[in-house]
Formats: sequence, C-alpha cells, structure tokens
Amino acid sequence: MDFSIKDAEKLAKLSRLEFTDDELQQFSKEFDSILQQVSLINTVDVSNIELKEDEQIDITKLRQDTVCDTFTQEQVIQNAPEKKDGAFLVPLTVE
Repeated sequence: MDFSIKDAEKLAKLSRLEFTDDELQQFSKEFDSILQQVSLINTVDVSNIELKEDEQIDITKLRQDTVCDTFTQEQVIQNAPEKKDGAFLVPLTVE
C-alpha cells in the first residue's frame, strides 16, 4: 500500500494534527509501514478454520444492569474547552 504525503496531510487535517514538512514525511513513511504489516493479516489462510458454536457469547450470562451514582451535568462539562447552556460546543462538521 502506498500511503502518500497527500494522504498524510489529509489524515492530519481530519485529526486536527499539525506537522512540519519533515514530520509529515516521517509520519507518511511510518504509517505506510504499519499498513503494510497490517495487510499481512489478509494473507493468512483461514479456509480450514471452523467457527465453534459453543464459544459464542450467551447474552443471559452478561452482568445485570444496576443503578449507581452518576456525574451531574455540571461535573461532566466542567473541563470542556467550550460549553453553552449545559452542553459541549463543538466545531460544525456538517452544514
């Protein structure tokens, strides 16, 4: 897979990260290397592996929902960079 500088710039913008030109070059090389390693998973032959029905999760064995103390609205938003009327303010992403 070829993860280009242009791809790295786009990913940085979407992630709101700022890189110098040298850092961007290094990031694109390292990320390309990671993607190549991950793509090796696709080469594993799993055609002879069968799913075992007895290993599926039995939802009746999950923990019970219990009521417990929770945070107040003020506690939740107290460290928010921007807030208004008891809610988080975030940048508009969809017009």
